[in-house]
Formats: sequence, structure tokens, C-alpha cells
Amino acid sequence: MSRINSVVITELFSKSGDVVVRPIKINQNDLVVHLFCVDGLINQALFDEAVFRSLKFDPYLEKCQTERQMMDYLLEGGAYHIFTSEETDYDKLLKSVLSGVVALIFDGEEKAIVYDIRAFEKRSIQEPTDENVMKGSKDSFIEVLRMNTALVRRRIRSEYLVVEQMSVGRVSKTDLALLYVSNIADMNTVNKIRDKINDIDIDNLSTPAFIEEYLIDNKYSIFPQLMYTQRPDRVSANLSDGRVALIVDGIPYAYILPCQLPMLMQSPDDYANHFLIGSSLRIIRYISMIVTLFLPAFYIAATTYQSQMLPVQLALSTQVAKQNVPFSSASEVLGLLISFEILIEAGLRLPTAVGTTMSILGGLVVGQAAVSANLISPAVVVIVALAGIAGFMMPNQDLSSAVRLSRFILAVLAAVAGFFGLAIGLIILITHLCSLDNYNTAYMSPFVDVERRNIRDTLFRFPTRYFLKRPDDIAPVNKTKRRNRGDKEDEI
Repeated sequence: MSRINSVVITELFSKSGDVVVRPIKINQNDLVVHLFCVDGLINQALFDEAVFRSLKFDPYLEKCQTERQMMDYLLEGGAYHIFTSEETDYDKLLKSVLSGVVALIFDGEEKAIVYDIRAFEKRSIQEPTDENVMKGSKDSFIEVLRMNTALVRRRIRSEYLVVEQMSVGRVSKTDLALLYVSNIADMNTVNKIRDKINDIDIDNLSTPAFIEEYLIDNKYSIFPQLMYTQRPDRVSANLSDGRVALIVDGIPYAYILPCQLPMLMQSPDDYANHFLIGSSLRIIRYISMIVTLFLPAFYIAATTYQSQMLPVQLALSTQVAKQNVPFSSASEVLGLLISFEILIEAGLRLPTAVGTTMSILGGLVVGQAAVSANLISPAVVVIVALAGIAGFMMPNQDLSSAVRLSRFILAVLAAVAGFFGLAIGLIILITHLCSLDNYNTAYMSPFVDVERRNIRDTLFRFPTRYFLKRPDDIAPVNKTKRRNRGDKEDEI
């Protein structure tokens, strides 16, 4: 490890025009310190007031004979800034300065005093774009780590809320924070997540997928095993339930662990509305997931292999609609599913105004032209459109993508073996979901649990008076969530 010295640092950054390393003469005793900072990452006005002014115009500094005396005075209150500390580690000093901290290097002591006066450009806190809510908080995470942790701290004012600062990336040295409530969370889960973060060996943590792949155990599963959210209130609610949150600098949302499938099917609106309305919305989402998964495959199997299963009128109308179409039902459905995904990707890649217009015109004009040209039957258009719309009912987009891919696989199996292929695909899908384990918690929990009270927040959202206990596998020690005065927990 190199020693803290202005000459070494000057040589290291000799080709970087944005890194400032310049000497500052303090008093008549020829004491010289070296300023070390990055232009563009610091608050210039605060630097002039808290650092430069104290160095040039403080009369006590004129009396200092040694660098140690000067450092002691600045650390004991001579610095006009509360976030001032001494740094003796060379690597930590480089990381701090490259993050926006200002350092004064004392070559004789081989130490530095650092001032945290970061002020780089950032966007303001705005309404969430991916998780819209009618009733509830309108703020969301941004790309600045400390601002995001402050949004959570603002909602959980408990001394047990722990915000562990960590760093990942050999080159990027990206900051991240591990959040948990120490008297509620399972510390075995916290330690396991911390170990996985410490084991990340990568140059640059540039995209969310890099950290997601390190944190999950079942890396080949297409189903999301981390829940991400833009909403600080949602993070706070899960922290109070005993889960762990991870916030990464530069990523405008937080990860929540452990994650189960029912969590991905829930929306903040479920808790903002009356419990009957919230329950109805959840049931619609689950029905939509079943529709988008099985409707295309069911249509292929029914029209290709077992048309006798359909009602007579429906079977006859289906045959009349496709009698002039030269392609099989399987080719129509699979081709239209692929076309649907192409339209989605094209809409995402194009500018917003152009993408929206292109998606609408592409779906209407091309679809109508294909039906008029007898390339596809109207029934297939209805089937695929209904399945596509139902696929976007899920609140979590990663889950939506996994379901869309599973829908295509089930359609292929139905095209090959009819209802037998569909049944095989269903068995494989259920077996796979039930086999997933997320930090010692079943992915399908609480559907596969023996705790009856956990079903109160799954398909149905019970009234809040029933939310008395936390799940045993999430918070094994501190299980009591709330108490009703004079009431005992109801059993279902």
C-alpha cells in the first residue's frame, strides 16, 4: 500500500485534467498543504467557505509550528465544516476523493484531512414512473445513494435501522448500502447477503443484472428472485417485516430480499384501497397470469388435436374463420406471438412519441391487413391480443417477461403434443417454481407453507387487524407485528 503523499498522487493523476492537486501555503512558517479534489464533484461555494477561508484567514493557523498542530486544530473545530475527519489509508483516500470528497494532504505526517462537501449534478425526487399509485407517497428513489438512504431513514426513525456502507467493483468502486432492522431481520440472512456482496469480483458494476446474478442462487431460472422497487415506502414496509434491502449508487431503485412470487404480484394500491377492492385487484392479476400463460397453448391444442373438446358452435366458427388461411393454428399463434414481442421491443427502443404511435399503428394496420389477406384468422388475433394484454397486468416487469417466455414455451409444447404437451409443460413449470429457494424461504411461500396465517396477504388482502405476526421464515425471532388491545390472534 502506498503512503499518502502529494508527489505520488500528482504523478498518479498527471494525465487527468479534472483532478486538482495544488499546494496551499498556510502561514509565515512555510507550512504547505496540498489540496486534492475532483473538479465537478464538489460544492465550490462550500469549499471556499469551509476550507479555503479557514486556511487563509484563521489567525490561529498562523501560530501553528508543525503539521500535527494544524491537523489537531482543524479536527477539533477549526474546520468550518461538521463532516471533517482524518484519513490515514491511501486506498480509502483515493476512493473518497474520487467520490467527491475534498482532501488536504499533509506530506510530513503522511495523512490527510477530508471534507465531505460533495455536490454533483442529480435529478430531483419525482413521482415513480414504473409503480404508479393513486393513493400514497409520490416520491421515488434517484441515482444518489445517500439521498435514497435518507428517504428510507425518514420513514423508519428507529435506532435499530442499520445502513451498512459497502463497495463493489475493482475499477468502479461502486458504493452500495445494505439496510435491515437489526431487532427484526434474520441475521443469518443478513450475513449470507453480506458474504455474497463481499464475494463479488468484477471490474465495473454498471448494470443491475451484474449484481442480481451474484445475489441469487438459482441463476438459470428465468423467474425473478429479487424484487426491485422505486418506492421508499414499499422498502420501509418490507424492512419492518424483517426483509433486507440493498441500494446501489447510480441505480434508482432498491432490491428487496428474500423474495417470493406473491410479493411480485402485489401492488401498493392493494394496501392503499379498501381490503375488498385490493383483494379483487389481486384476483384479477392471478387470473390474468393464468390467461396469458395458457390461452395461446390451449387454443393450439384444442384446434389442432382435440377440437371435439370445444363447444360445437365455437368449433364451427373457428373452422369457418380459418378455412381460407394457409397456415396451421400453431403457426398462426406462434408467428403472432413473435410479432407481438417485436412490436414491444420496437416501442421500447424508439423515442416515446414515435414508439407509441408505431405500436398502435403497427398493431392495428398490420393486424387488419393480415386478416384481410387471409394470412391469419380473426380468432388468433383475439387470442394473442387478449393474452398480450393480460401479460401486462403483473406489477413486476421481470415477472411479466418470465411469464411471456413461459407462454411461448407452452405454446410450442402444445403445438408438438397437444394437451399432453401442455400438461407436461404445466408440471415442469410448477415443479420448477416449487423447487426454488430464496435465502431459506420457499419461492412459492406461503402457498406451500403450513402457517395458515400467511394466507391473509396472498390471493386476498385481509383487513389490517389480521396482520399480527410476521412470517416465521422471514423474522424467526421478533414475530409480533402488531397487537389489538384485548384481542387474540384469530385462526383461520
